[in-house]
Amino acid sequence: MSEKNNGNKKSTVTPVEEIEMENVCAMRPGHENMLDNLPCCGKLREKFYFKVLVFMMVLLLDAADLVSDWLLFHDVIMTKEGLVYGPPEDALKYSLLVFSIIGTITFAFEVANLWWEVFRKNPWLDIDLLSAIIVWIEDVPQIVINVFIVACREEAISYFQLVKASVIIVGVVVRIIVSLVRYCSKNARHDLQCAKQNKDSCRHVVYRSFIMIGLIITLGGAIVIFMFTQSERNPDGSLNFKIPHSVIEGEYDDEKYFSNVSVYFSHKMLDGTGSKLTLSDANILRLVKIDHIKNEDYDLSINVSIKVQSSQTEYKIDGANPVTECFTLNKNSDQITIQDPCPATHASPHSDKFYFTFHYTKPSVPSLIFGDITFNLKTSKGNGNCQSPDFTIDNSVVGHTKNIETAALHYYRATVDVSDNYHIKRDGKNIGNFYHPRDLTDITLVWKTGFAYCSSSGSLAPHRDNDLQVNC
Repeated sequence: MSEKNNGNKKSTVTPVEEIEMENVCAMRPGHENMLDNLPCCGKLREKFYFKVLVFMMVLLLDAADLVSDWLLFHDVIMTKEGLVYGPPEDALKYSLLVFSIIGTITFAFEVANLWWEVFRKNPWLDIDLLSAIIVWIEDVPQIVINVFIVACREEAISYFQLVKASVIIVGVVVRIIVSLVRYCSKNARHDLQCAKQNKDSCRHVVYRSFIMIGLIITLGGAIVIFMFTQSERNPDGSLNFKIPHSVIEGEYDDEKYFSNVSVYFSHKMLDGTGSKLTLSDANILRLVKIDHIKNEDYDLSINVSIKVQSSQTEYKIDGANPVTECFTLNKNSDQITIQDPCPATHASPHSDKFYFTFHYTKPSVPSLIFGDITFNLKTSKGNGNCQSPDFTIDNSVVGHTKNIETAALHYYRATVDVSDNYHIKRDGKNIGNFYHPRDLTDITLVWKTGFAYCSSSGSLAPHRDNDLQVNC
C-alpha cells in the first residue's frame, strides 16, 4: 500500500485503485455535443426543429452582442466637439474599431462552428478552445473599453436606458449559467478528475477555467457599466441612483455644467497699459451666460464699443442684458467709473466696435450630447465699414497673454464670492473693475464629466462660424 501525506492527514490509495484510475483516464471520452448538456430535453435533442431553435437562440444572443459593439463604435465615431463633451482619444477609438472587427470575424467563425456542432456533431474547432479565444480577444477587451468610455460620459436617464443597461448584465449571466451547466456534464467531470493523468483533460480544464475567469470579468464590467450609467457620484463620494421619468427620451443633468458659466472676452483694448506681463494681469469682459444663449429661440447679438481717448477709455456693451452698460477707465488711476444710466454719446462717435453673434446648436445624441455654441465676429474702426477682424481669436486667455495681437474667447464660471450679473465686477454703485482669472474658475476645472470625473473633451470656447450672419 502507498501512503500520501496531506498536512496532518493521511490518505491511502491501493495499487488496484491507482491502476483503475490510470485506465479510466487513459482515454478521454469522445466529443460531447452541446445539446447533450441541456437538462430535461432528452427526447427533443434529435428533433430537427429543436436543433434549429437552439441554433437560432445562440445566434441571436451573439448577434445582439455584435450589434451592441458596432453601435457603441458608431456613437463614439459620430461624437463631435461641443459643450462639455467631445470625441474620445484616437487610441480609444482605434482600439474599439480593432476589437469590433475582431468580434465580427469571431462571430462569423463561431456561427459556422456552431452549425457543424449542432447539425453535424463535428465542429471545426473544439468548443471550449473557441469560447476561450472569443472571451479573451473580444469580450473582455470590449467590456474594458466600454467601461473606460462610460466612466467619462453622461448617460441620458430613461426606462429604455435602464433596460439597455440591465440587458448587458442578463446576457452575461445567461452565458455563465450555460457554461456552468456544460461544466457539470459527464465529460467535464471526467476531465476534472483526470486532469493530472490525461493531457487532453488537463487542457480542457484550463480552457474552461479561462472561460469562467473571462466571463466573471465581463460580468464585473457589465455591473460597473450599470452603476456608471444609472447612478451619479456626489462630491463626498456617496452614490445616488438616478430615477427615470420618461420611457424613451432621456434626461440630462446640465445644470451642474452650465450654472453661472459665461462666455468671456479678452482683447488688448481692454488692457489699460496695452500690454501685460502675467495671466493675472489680463482684463476680461463677461459677454453672456451660456444659459442665456441656450434659452433664446434666435441668434443672440452683443455689441461692444470702445473709444480710446488721451486720458480715458469709454466702453459700451449692449445686446446681452435688458440695460445697456457703460463705464469709463481712467488711464492714470486705472479706476473704472460706471455710468448709470448710460449717456447717449458714450463711446461714440469714432469708436472701435466689436459685433458678436452667438448661435446655439441644440443637442443631438450621440454627436452633440449638450449641443454647441458657435459665434461670428465683425469689427469696425472709427466710422469705417464692418469687416472681419484683423486679429486671431484663441480659445484661451493664455494665448492672449503670449501674443498681444491675439484676442480670446473662453468659458469661465464665476467664483462663489464674485457676482456675474454684469459685464464687469461692481465694487460699488458707481465703481467697477474688469474680471481677472483669479475671480473665475476655468472651465476645465468645472466640466469634470461622468462617474469618474474625467477631464472634459468638449470645446473650451464657442466655435467660429464664418457663415453666421452678423448685424452691423
